[in-house]
Amino acid sequence: MAGSTQEQFPDLRQHLLTQVLPFWERHSVDNDYGGFITHLDRSGTITDYTEKFLVMQTRMTYSFAAGAQLGGPREWLNFAEQGAVFLLQHFRDREHDGWYWSTTRQGAPRQLAKRTYGHAFAAYALAEYARIAGHRRALAAAIHTWGLISTHLWDTQHQGVIEACDQTWNQTDRSHTMGTHLHTLEALLALHEASGEERFWPHVRTICDLICGQMVEPKHRCGLEKFHPDWTHNADLSRNLVDYGHNCEAAWLLLRAHGREHNPTYRDTARSFLDYVLQYGLDTAHGGIFSHGPLGQPATVREKVWWVQTEAIVAFLLAYIALQESRYLDAFRSVVDFSLHHLHDADHGEWYPSTYKNGTPRDTRKGFEWKAAYHVAQACAYGSAYLAEIGKQL
Repeated sequence: MAGSTQEQFPDLRQHLLTQVLPFWERHSVDNDYGGFITHLDRSGTITDYTEKFLVMQTRMTYSFAAGAQLGGPREWLNFAEQGAVFLLQHFRDREHDGWYWSTTRQGAPRQLAKRTYGHAFAAYALAEYARIAGHRRALAAAIHTWGLISTHLWDTQHQGVIEACDQTWNQTDRSHTMGTHLHTLEALLALHEASGEERFWPHVRTICDLICGQMVEPKHRCGLEKFHPDWTHNADLSRNLVDYGHNCEAAWLLLRAHGREHNPTYRDTARSFLDYVLQYGLDTAHGGIFSHGPLGQPATVREKVWWVQTEAIVAFLLAYIALQESRYLDAFRSVVDFSLHHLHDADHGEWYPSTYKNGTPRDTRKGFEWKAAYHVAQACAYGSAYLAEIGKQL
């Protein structure tokens, strides 16, 4: 390809530092009680003070740490520390151990159930913060959290993680989902990197093997979402909508594990997931990736969701690096161009949660239980590193 790297690719690092995290610095940091305000409208106005959620708090802790590592203000690392302190002081169940799902703004326990999804994010965020800041207590808490997952939330009979326990660790949902496994895998990769310890890698391998062995629909070679405790799924697969975002995320994580394992099954499964998304989920008219679609058919849920695009950004870039097939770099361009022109809010900063297929904003909220800076921050952090590697190859 001709031209400089700067002309070929967007500067995702600068996008994060100037267009994304400043929004959260202005509006989300809770200077009164610690942690982060959850519910924000398009301009950053607070719409609800009443509750803080484990997933949102951990995601913001990670995001400010990642931004500081990429060259943001030193103060951002202080915000990450504030998030970690609030988590350790208020979200930990000091009687039964583990993490509450939510607290009041001031930090009083509210939703007490132990959900694997939230525990995975606690381990991930604290491990990443510990790695970046050199914080031993945070790393110890992250490792301890994995111990709780492996003790209470790991399915010793069928392997993998279950979905939930009650406050006292009685199992309440023994089903399996792709999404929860992906974030558990993400946490394990972070723990491995932050600690330098090999003890986490066998579980990385186990989850990758489950993705490739239990979660793949054999005819179309895409990833399925929901499973019974014994890993069977609904017999009528036509009722299952394929989640293109999770297929991209699974491909990305499998390729990361493949970088160490050199397991051709991980590589080939990642390729099949991404090729399925290219066939059925890519919007060739407007750019970007649709949300969902029925098995083996074009997308029917045709909104463009922010996190789906961010997972596609890193997945297509790493696929190009690993597989050297130009269609993945072309897909990256389609997704990143759509995202920066339509999902990014140029007036107020950050990204909208979703748009209609042509890019018109569909939902303009900026913060809520499931939405923080994390997805965009992670895509910019990894995406900028992958683009630098690609730039050296071109």
